[in-house]
Amino acid sequence: MGRMSPDQTTERDHAAYEVVAVDDSTRAAFVDVDLMTWFDEVAEGDPEPGGGLEWDRSFAATATGEPPFAGVYSSFAMSATVPGPGTSLRQVPMAGLTWVGVHPDHRRRGVLTAMLEHHFADLHRRGEALAGLHASETGIYGRFGYAVASADAIVELGGGAQLEASGIDTDGISTVLLTLGDDAVRKRVQAIHVAIAPTTLGQVVRSARLADHAYRDRAADQRGSEPQRVLVAVRDGQDVGYALLRRRHKWEHGRPQGTLTCSEHAAADPAVLLALLRRLTAFDLIGTVEVFALAVDSPAIWWLGGPRASVRHVLDGVWLRLVDVGAALEARGYAAACDLVLEVVDDRCPWNAGRWRLTVGADGTAQCRRSDDDADLRADQRALASMYTGGRRAGELAAQGWLTELRPGALAELGAAMATLVAPVPGVGF
Repeated sequence: MGRMSPDQTTERDHAAYEVVAVDDSTRAAFVDVDLMTWFDEVAEGDPEPGGGLEWDRSFAATATGEPPFAGVYSSFAMSATVPGPGTSLRQVPMAGLTWVGVHPDHRRRGVLTAMLEHHFADLHRRGEALAGLHASETGIYGRFGYAVASADAIVELGGGAQLEASGIDTDGISTVLLTLGDDAVRKRVQAIHVAIAPTTLGQVVRSARLADHAYRDRAADQRGSEPQRVLVAVRDGQDVGYALLRRRHKWEHGRPQGTLTCSEHAAADPAVLLALLRRLTAFDLIGTVEVFALAVDSPAIWWLGGPRASVRHVLDGVWLRLVDVGAALEARGYAAACDLVLEVVDDRCPWNAGRWRLTVGADGTAQCRRSDDDADLRADQRALASMYTGGRRAGELAAQGWLTELRPGALAELGAAMATLVAPVPGVGF
């Protein structure tokens, strides 16, 4: 899960901090800041702190040039599933920001600003056009140009709930319950994730190294519950989906009222999702089932009777930022042709600011180049990030003030070009 810590700074002091690469001699100091920031429980047998990080992409802020550090951050070299030409999908590189933390003694001094300015410049130097994160708090990252690009619908239902899904055939799909602590099981789940993520709009792909760490159970998470399990769905001898789950025992007035939480899942198609959900609601001794990480238009919501009957919360999913507007807009595909000059507003990445001509041909592929022509739309970079995987629409972003139409019809043209058939999923944690 991505780690984000607020630093509500006035930004006046951020230039006082130097951001330096972390090496073998300073890794322990890096982890110390994370533990000080998040005050998380660490028990014997827990996965190694920082064990899943890519240390060549890990940095620390310091006022002295050496530890102790004032703040830390890292990123993963990931990929995201975005719209391709027409109704297809494609994978694009994405830098997954994680482990962001500011030491409690250095809050409100510009540490976060220094680190994120370094992050954007580093990605620009690397040629990485798209950045993403999961935010711990919603008020932090918008001011650095990140915007919510997908929503996370959480459903809550009673054990034994019925899913009405006429027209969906689950015959031939079986499930097997396994314990995630086994190395072979973790590799099996990661293989399913890597196979299905490219077919799922908005999903991000974990590396094998990150998955090995993410799928290791923590002692703190087992308090009052069983070890983490996984349901694997199988069809014709092939793995076609999984659901990570954890059950917690509870009895009230002599009756079993246990809870089951499904924190992550993947399914090759709607039939597999239906089979997994039916199995999740069929465990004995369970009174409540919670399923996270559904798209807001997931068929599961309607199989369960609609939003009023099932949806308990809708949270933000992945936040995106276009680090290089031209390259990012060329990397995805489009549903319709367009020819628009966008006047991009971006205070954090000055190389993005100014006018760009987005030209999409009939084949759904794009070119995005600098232009001196009059602008058709004024676009806050956050609007383009919000629309990047189809999570939000042009009209609502115009109403919000992030898009301003300068030529009649330009807003509808952009909206049609960036439209998707379905909403993006919220993306796995990182």
